[in-house]
Amino acid sequence: MKLAVIREGKALLYIPDTRPAVDPLRGSLEPAWLQVFYNPSMELNRDLSVQFLNAYAAERSPLRSAIDVLAGTGVRGLRYLLEVGGLERAVLNDIDEEALKLIKANINLNSLGDRAVASNRDANALLYTISHELGGAYDIVDLDPFGSPAPFISAAISVASRGGVLAATATDLAVLGGSKRLAAKRKYWLDNPPGPTRGYREVALRVLLGFIAREAASHDKAVRPLFSVSVGHYARVFVTFDKGSQKAYRSLENNMGCIRVQNGVALMQNGLPSDSCYGPIWTGPLWDKEIVDRMLNDAKARKYEYQGCYADAFKVLSLIEEELSLQEFPHQRLDELCSEAKHNMPALSVIRARLTSQGYRFSRTHLSPIGFRTDAPPDAILEACKSS
Repeated sequence: MKLAVIREGKALLYIPDTRPAVDPLRGSLEPAWLQVFYNPSMELNRDLSVQFLNAYAAERSPLRSAIDVLAGTGVRGLRYLLEVGGLERAVLNDIDEEALKLIKANINLNSLGDRAVASNRDANALLYTISHELGGAYDIVDLDPFGSPAPFISAAISVASRGGVLAATATDLAVLGGSKRLAAKRKYWLDNPPGPTRGYREVALRVLLGFIAREAASHDKAVRPLFSVSVGHYARVFVTFDKGSQKAYRSLENNMGCIRVQNGVALMQNGLPSDSCYGPIWTGPLWDKEIVDRMLNDAKARKYEYQGCYADAFKVLSLIEEELSLQEFPHQRLDELCSEAKHNMPALSVIRARLTSQGYRFSRTHLSPIGFRTDAPPDAILEACKSS
């Protein structure tokens, strides 16, 4: 296998030569074609993960140990060891033997042999062995698969420590968002998938959180979402857990429901899905304000000097800080609203002015450049979208 050496964050990395994996028609890299998986477009994901973990450790709980369950080249786990304050040890696991060789080489390249352990196991087998045979737990359990994390969620929950964090990425946005109906039912136990919708990013986040919440309840754990993001081709969530069967039950009772679209307006409601309502999804918070504030303050102070993603990370965090005050209201897509109402699309600033002049709150959202959140009722939203 031909290798290249790159730097990402504070880590030096051997990665497979990417030239054979460039799609000749589109000219873009296809990470799945590489002999060992490495996706450079997920650098922002990893940057935000480092920022989140440092903010969480500073605000809530020290993080001493991590397990990167589907590690590929090992980039994520290595960056955690190099960039997350207080992290002492990490397991970097991948079932592929070529990946194992690269993980070991990258551990040595970064002089982390005393803190990192390379593992070559089936992900679920490793997690259940840690949980049930070794009685172990990790402060950071990271799932970053190519596709759905659903097959690994239950096992990952079983090894998350008290006060620890489960981080999960999903790249099957078409499934989570409801476009692939049968797959949505099969993988995430969803009823009445809505078909293609422009608001699929928020739907994806809430479906993923709802799935994790139900799996956690079977372990007598209640989910507390801390940070959620959906940009590019993925949805990413960070959660922690409260232990106790009653807490788990109340969490489901208070935070599970469904989402529907009425005349282009997205509406969330608690309770069981109906014929016109897609769920079950998480209707509770997506973000913890104190952690987002710290992440943004760290970014403003340029605590993390990332190579090419600083501006993108700052923009995402700024938008999330704005929208979290309205996170109980689903985001609206201006193009979808105007399409349903058969009106030309005004500028987002016009919608903001029209709604705030009536006393309603308004925020932009990181989920879409033409998306917004508001506490205005559907009639007021539709009226504001009419061209003057």
